[in-house]
Amino acid sequence: MIIKLVRHGTSKANTGELNPQIVGDFRIPLADLGREQARAAGALIGAEFLRGALVYTSPYLRAHQTLQGLLEGAGLPNDPGQLRVYEDPRLREVDHGYADISQQQEMREKHGWFYYRFSGGESPADCFDRTSGFLEGMMRQVLRKNAERVLIVTHGLTIRCFLMRFLHLTVEQFEVIRNPHNCDVITLSDKSDIRDPQFIWGHWSVAGLRLDERAPSH
Repeated sequence: MIIKLVRHGTSKANTGELNPQIVGDFRIPLADLGREQARAAGALIGAEFLRGALVYTSPYLRAHQTLQGLLEGAGLPNDPGQLRVYEDPRLREVDHGYADISQQQEMREKHGWFYYRFSGGESPADCFDRTSGFLEGMMRQVLRKNAERVLIVTHGLTIRCFLMRFLHLTVEQFEVIRNPHNCDVITLSDKSDIRDPQFIWGHWSVAGLRLDERAPSH
């Protein structure tokens, strides 16, 4: 089985055109650049991978629009309904709450980046818990459907939490994984299929991550 995870394209929050605390994070659309990135990623992934794959998406608008762009780029009909597409709220962005994030940096450093819960929101540890639940359900569906390929369109931190759970990474390893760039494609597969894997657990390995210089060897 091969799993590909894609972070949504550049959004109008990423460009500074919209403030998610005013508009509502789930309503933030892609910027024009984000649509272009999604089409390019779709061309890279290709129709052969997508046909017959199980496809999961965050319910947020920018994730849905990214999936639409992926299908366009792969040359598939512009209708996710023709694929096995499942929207799952557990793939949403981490909830940053309603307080000013910049004013919470000292508290985040004191209590740990992974553990600190944003005021009125979540911590990465909370995101890990719900992502773990998603993974368990996804694997049951993979077995029921006898699926060989999975595509997940979601958000940067959610991808990192998914990989942490899937590959049984430590908190230290989690913290050396940088947030994926918009429309980065990250691949989980058998270690024999991936050249220069970045992390390995059992027969699984991953490629496509952005790591900082503190990254431990696998």
